[in-house]
Amino acid sequence: MRLFLSGTSPLTGWLALVLAAAPLLPACARAPRGELQAPEAPKSIPDLDHFALALNQFALLPENSPKRAEFRRVLLDFLVRYIDKTLDDERPEEAVEALQFAAGLWRPSELRGTREIEPGLCAAAHRIYVAAARRGNESPALFAAAIEQQFGDDAVRKRAIASWTEIEGWVVRNSPFSDEPVLRHEELEESLEEIAADFPAPFVVQRLTDLYVARYEAAIEVASSSENLELGLAARHRAEVTGYLVTRLYLRADDFDGAGQALARVELDMPTRKLMEYLDSARNAKKSARPLLELARQFLPDDEDMSERIPPAFLTQGWGIVENLARRAVQRFPDDPFAHLLLARALRKQGLVDAAIAHLRRTVELKEDIFDAWQDLASMQQTSLERIAAIDLDAALARMPQLEKFHARAVELWRDRPIRPGLAEAQYTLAEALYEQGSVDRAKDLLQRSVRGEPQPAALDLLGTIEFKDGKVAEARRHYETLLGLPFDNQLLRLRWETQGRAQLAAIARREGKADEAKQEMQTALRQLNKLIAFPSIPPGERASRLIDRGKLLFHMGDVEQAVADFRQARDTADGRAEAYAEPMIFLVSHGYYEEALAIFRAAVPREDLRGSLKLYFALWLHEMAARQDRPQDPGVIAFLEAYKGERWPTRLAEHARGKLSFDDLLRGASDSGERAEAYFYEALRRWRSGNTAGAKELMRKVLDTRRMAFFEYDMAQSYLEWDDLPAKARAPR
Repeated sequence: MRLFLSGTSPLTGWLALVLAAAPLLPACARAPRGELQAPEAPKSIPDLDHFALALNQFALLPENSPKRAEFRRVLLDFLVRYIDKTLDDERPEEAVEALQFAAGLWRPSELRGTREIEPGLCAAAHRIYVAAARRGNESPALFAAAIEQQFGDDAVRKRAIASWTEIEGWVVRNSPFSDEPVLRHEELEESLEEIAADFPAPFVVQRLTDLYVARYEAAIEVASSSENLELGLAARHRAEVTGYLVTRLYLRADDFDGAGQALARVELDMPTRKLMEYLDSARNAKKSARPLLELARQFLPDDEDMSERIPPAFLTQGWGIVENLARRAVQRFPDDPFAHLLLARALRKQGLVDAAIAHLRRTVELKEDIFDAWQDLASMQQTSLERIAAIDLDAALARMPQLEKFHARAVELWRDRPIRPGLAEAQYTLAEALYEQGSVDRAKDLLQRSVRGEPQPAALDLLGTIEFKDGKVAEARRHYETLLGLPFDNQLLRLRWETQGRAQLAAIARREGKADEAKQEMQTALRQLNKLIAFPSIPPGERASRLIDRGKLLFHMGDVEQAVADFRQARDTADGRAEAYAEPMIFLVSHGYYEEALAIFRAAVPREDLRGSLKLYFALWLHEMAARQDRPQDPGVIAFLEAYKGERWPTRLAEHARGKLSFDDLLRGASDSGERAEAYFYEALRRWRSGNTAGAKELMRKVLDTRRMAFFEYDMAQSYLEWDDLPAKARAPR
């Protein structure tokens, strides 16, 4: 099993998987320089990674492209299958999220066009509606009914409207009651705004418009008749903002004409009248994209702290408006760099990083001296590189020449304003992926190039790790001493890396037999960790990681009880982060602490946010440790091993652990060096506790030969060979 690197965690959940970008537009047709590439629709989509690639490509198609219908059909077929599967597997949240992606395959103006009948999508939406309504979850039920109303035949639409009306009534009946009309229907309005922000279909827009107008009329009545000063002020304010709310709603629906018709139903305040002037200028923009971009800026949620002050639906709506207007600008004025820049930012907000990159590259081609475009492009290219490196390392490595050229030009243009992240970060990303794949020498070469260009703490840390695992402790020491001498932008970052450096220098000193030096380094690291953990603004995930680090230090300093307490607190702090369970488990298993490791397994098993394969590895380690320590097997561990049905390779490991699969058959089924390393390791454990020490050590050495340094099994094989011992009881800290 791969070890978690500091600050990283595996992607989990539907959205994270969708956003794992694939190679940038490999299926695109060739296009002349100065034009965006025209992607071709894939024949089918086999998995989430390919869906992510196709979704990025689909986002590049203009609305008038004849390819959109064919492309949409392929994407929709995959999503409908995915919804059915997630519902069959009792994962309704993922099904709802997939339905949201399906709704996003139509741009707002397409929803107002010729009605399309989509029986498969409606059937999937109805399954979601039934499941949500049964649980009383009105938001996904409303959303599913809206999908059925938009894409159903007459009978389905009639049923959907009845369902929608029923849910509206349920929301109103279960909302806090008020005697004042101006205060009624707040919850219903919020529910409809949430749906309209994601799916501005004509039916949804009309229902919300009618509610806005009804509340406006109630507010006018209260403002003119109420003797309560405070209530009258609230009513007047509500009436005044109605025009703004209606304008936002119709701009989210990309419907300029509809906005004018709807606004005729209310009296506009001065700010809304001014906004209408922007809208009229944007509608009639013929000479430049400026009026469209100026209108978009009125709705741009550019404050990072806005999410703490306004509802998420308002942010979603704002970015939807920005995307609509930016697309209009790009369509009318394809050579305007700022239109492409704005659209790129809107696409990035949706996680469509590679589609955003295409528009940023177009921005730079059109106008090279826009610093923000270079900065955004550097950031998004780095994000895309990190994601593709986890999926297709060869494709990621193939990007390196282009990245080198990009960063070289950036340095020429912006010598006084360095672009971040730079080339050093890109080199580290690829080196880390090579390291995890077992290509350690290539990783080391790339890290050395990165450090020569610009020393980065992460690169020095990984270099030190490689040298340490290779037994080159002097070189490892040099890298960590260099790390400690680096300048840092803020105290939190400095404490984090100084703690890591001191802890690793302590490990090096222990390897060299320098107990006093190791103790001194650990004490220094402990003081810094205490400061870091107490840091007021540290995020929960970071605090959990540092608690784990402190637990390891305390363990080596002999305080096992407090170490275990820190591991427990990390789990409580991390709220389901996999490494908060995996890293302490690995540490305790490697030193033979069975009861403490069993407690982690028992805490992990009921958590649905932890992968089944992770729990399986925990069960394998506990099963093996109980056998070699002559303990009775825990019933929960045995039950998990016997019941596990999941990924192919972990299933085979479970069969081997239960004696139902031979080592030869296990090894034949290994698909790469990582799986071979695991096969060697678990068979070596079996041989060692069975008395075949020589055979076990031979296999442990084969684990090291795979060079899979990122794997837990590599570290344990190295430790057991160094100790010349497979701990049959808890091993004293040293």
